[in-house]
Amino acid sequence: MKTIGRYEIRDRIGEGAMANVYRAYDPQINRVLAIKLLKPELCQNKELTARFVREASAAGALSHPNIVTIYDVGEADGFPYIAMELLEGRPLDLVQGPLLPATVMAIGMQLSEALNYAHGLGVIHRDIKPSNIMLAKDGTSVKILDFGIARITDAEMGNDAASLKTQIGQVLGTPRYMSPEQALGETVDGRSDLFALGLVLYELTTGEKVFAGSNATTLGLQIALKDPVPIADLSPGCPRGLRLIVNKLLAKKPQQRYANGSLAAQALRREHALYAGMLESQGRSRKLPLQLRVPLIATSIVALALVAGIGTVLARQDAALEHMALTSGSSIASFVASNAALHVVDNAALPAAKRDWVPLQAFVKSAAQDANVRQMTFIDDQGIVRAATDPARIGLPYEPPLDETLVRSDHDLQITTAQAGSSENTAFRFVRQITYAGRTFGVLDVSVSNSESERAAQLSRVLLWALGALMVIVVGAVSYVIAAFMVRPMDRLKTALREGADDPDIRVAQPRNDEFGDLFHAFNTYAAAMQERLEAERSLGGIRVIDNPDATRITAPPTREPAALAETKVS
Repeated sequence: MKTIGRYEIRDRIGEGAMANVYRAYDPQINRVLAIKLLKPELCQNKELTARFVREASAAGALSHPNIVTIYDVGEADGFPYIAMELLEGRPLDLVQGPLLPATVMAIGMQLSEALNYAHGLGVIHRDIKPSNIMLAKDGTSVKILDFGIARITDAEMGNDAASLKTQIGQVLGTPRYMSPEQALGETVDGRSDLFALGLVLYELTTGEKVFAGSNATTLGLQIALKDPVPIADLSPGCPRGLRLIVNKLLAKKPQQRYANGSLAAQALRREHALYAGMLESQGRSRKLPLQLRVPLIATSIVALALVAGIGTVLARQDAALEHMALTSGSSIASFVASNAALHVVDNAALPAAKRDWVPLQAFVKSAAQDANVRQMTFIDDQGIVRAATDPARIGLPYEPPLDETLVRSDHDLQITTAQAGSSENTAFRFVRQITYAGRTFGVLDVSVSNSESERAAQLSRVLLWALGALMVIVVGAVSYVIAAFMVRPMDRLKTALREGADDPDIRVAQPRNDEFGDLFHAFNTYAAAMQERLEAERSLGGIRVIDNPDATRITAPPTREPAALAETKVS
């Protein structure tokens, strides 16, 4: 066959129980697509032909990004056909597992949402299996294929419902991926597809089939009565949340599964977010223990506050000491200049040969006995040194220092710093004019040591910084003790949460009258509520939960014998 209708057949790309799939070309819209043709030997079977047409009708009504798109349905030369989207990728049955948990959850979310959409339109797939799910080349995007045995609900079909009911004793679907109710020929709804979804996710997670029976009858018995091998035994790295979701999908009773695909997708989405956060936290460097973080934060804050506070105090202190030193030096310079002014004025009135500077030199020598006076120099109105603590300078022109920093300058007083090698030699130089009756008769140059103030300031610095260090140590020690007391109840609660995941009888029996006591009480209340819920589920339908949390076992036998399984049809 080269053509079917307006479509050009190119090559066969797949084969199913009822139909062959071909790559085809639509010249009308210049598009490559897939054509599904009912096998020639089946075209004479009206029932199968009707089922094939129903497939097209059911699937054609669906428009979802995770369901294959149907373009056209028709019949040409006695062959019913379906023109559909051509997918690039491979079916899940050709994917070797196990897959990464994040990939499994991403696939599960897409399938759950697609099934929820189809169920909302009254379409049940009834043959969800890996070969009916196409995995795209990106490795995570999937689309559901082959609604070949999809059933439109009676409410949607109205008066035609009876003609579409499955014959008594016949079961449609692939035996390995049937739900218990489907295998027993009971009423099937969307939760049957969710059971099949659980089987698919189990295989993707573990790389193993859930049930290994070799024929339809054996598989039916296993599906109805046997518990799957716990996922944790086959895939220890599977997150607990994903295991619980798959177990819920594989519950034997439909009412124990998710009510719809939307709830299953929400559960998978939450677990996917938690798992992604866990992987991200594992990739980051682990935080310091709380016993170290709390003291480190507390001491850092206190240290910063102390540095700012002590720095401000010391700056104010240095400014105050400098002001005192300048005031004291200025007073000394004014006093000395006032006492020497009369003698300088008298000498200025005499001829140079009769001037007597010996008393002024004696005054300088006496003043130099003060340890705070570094040097003292008197300069006459001609700029000649007439008295100085350094006798070698007497009679020489006065040469003021050039490398000193100006501190203050008034109309008759100039203050500069005078430093010689180290902070202990720091002094202030006071250069004051000697005036009398508004005239200047000379200059006084005196340097006053600032070492006493510097030593007092240094001692103050040492004491303040030592006090600050002591405070940081005390705050760190106290914070460590407080954090240690906080960690103990937190560890107790964390242990209870971990143990409570497997044993609902766990309670925190540690009486406290603080906020941690409120947390313990809240945990005990939550655990009691969950225990009551589990007990209620155990009493529902003869279900009991065995020790392994990954499995649910039916203790009461099903009400219907699976004898009809011998007549199972495979589509």
